[in-house]
Amino acid sequence: MSSKWSARSLLIALSASFQFASSVLGKCECGYSVKGQGTYTDAFEADFFHQDDIAHDDDWIISKHIQYYPDTHNMSYNMQNVISNPLTRSSGDPGLQLFVRGPTVKPAAVSTAELITKREDMHYGSYRAAFKYTTVPGTCGSMFWMRAGPQDLKNNQEIDVELLSWEGASSSFERKVHLVLHGGIDSAGNDPEVPFRPSDGYHEYRFDWSPSKVSFYIDGRHILDRTDRIPVTPGHILLNHWSHGQWYWEKGPPEKDALMTVAYVKAYFNTTSPAVRCIDPEADGAVCEVPDQSGPVSPDKMTTFLTDVGTSSGDTVPVNPTTTSTAKPAPTISSGKLSPENKCGGDEGFTCLNGPKVGATPIIAVKAVSQYSASVALVQRVSLRGVVLTDIIERELTWYGIVGVLALYG
Repeated sequence: MSSKWSARSLLIALSASFQFASSVLGKCECGYSVKGQGTYTDAFEADFFHQDDIAHDDDWIISKHIQYYPDTHNMSYNMQNVISNPLTRSSGDPGLQLFVRGPTVKPAAVSTAELITKREDMHYGSYRAAFKYTTVPGTCGSMFWMRAGPQDLKNNQEIDVELLSWEGASSSFERKVHLVLHGGIDSAGNDPEVPFRPSDGYHEYRFDWSPSKVSFYIDGRHILDRTDRIPVTPGHILLNHWSHGQWYWEKGPPEKDALMTVAYVKAYFNTTSPAVRCIDPEADGAVCEVPDQSGPVSPDKMTTFLTDVGTSSGDTVPVNPTTTSTAKPAPTISSGKLSPENKCGGDEGFTCLNGPKVGATPIIAVKAVSQYSASVALVQRVSLRGVVLTDIIERELTWYGIVGVLALYG
């Protein structure tokens, strides 16, 4: 192999690499299509019916802190109140359990539950969560999007779906869901009645967020649109179940343990830090249509997941190592292993596709992960005759799944 690379030979090499990639590209590489909204680049899904232990899920942060209030109870978010209860071992309602403990006597803080996505780049998109609410009066349960970063009254931005357990605890109260948008010091919301008791089963609560409006849905049915106080910045998703005894809102605290159980979270969205994955938008399966939930949710009556559930996608749909019927063997790479002085991506496990690094030549490298998957990385940023190749995040690929993008042009 020549020790000097021209821009033309570099492009030829990259073209060959992209041809290799396109032969194994698969599911959803070019986005997720939501009916009536458009196509979004990224997805985030969590299947709590089947998750063994939320404590080992790297996509979520379980809150652990105390919030202080001068006129009511203080509130303590405790990790012990967020518990996985999968179908395989469930007693009671399966899913992710979020507890508010009771009773609470001052000066003790009310023990509550919250978790937050680690991703903070979630922008316009379609956000859904299915959960079964508590029968115990005195709590607020919610799924909401919040602007990332420090919060104060001037810069706060939120899209909230909230339930108050006292409203559904008796037939004498209206059964409502509270749909609220916060923008700075202002907030505005609607409180539509629902034709069910939120504690009777799992229901999907959803909002679709665009630059011009936020549309709310319950169990796939459109409820209302709001066109004011539309958030404009990226943020993250939160699930929480809480109380600190506000007489005008959640009331409480509860007199005994109150349980809210989450079945899943699904989000299809654009991001402020996109990874370019789409090579052929016309390819079969390049764009995945996001199904709409219809009616209440149960383990055998809910929409399918489009990613490796429990993780944020934009990477791959991993292959089941036990699958043998359609799996293709990993390609043979003739280049030798890298030495410590000549690494691809900083990992000796990588093997160069186009030979050892020479000067500023970018190296496309792969590393075997299993019989059916590998990782791909680009070592360094270089510029040859105006063509800029940017460092690529190491990402997993499968021989019949999604492949990581190989280059970005600047």
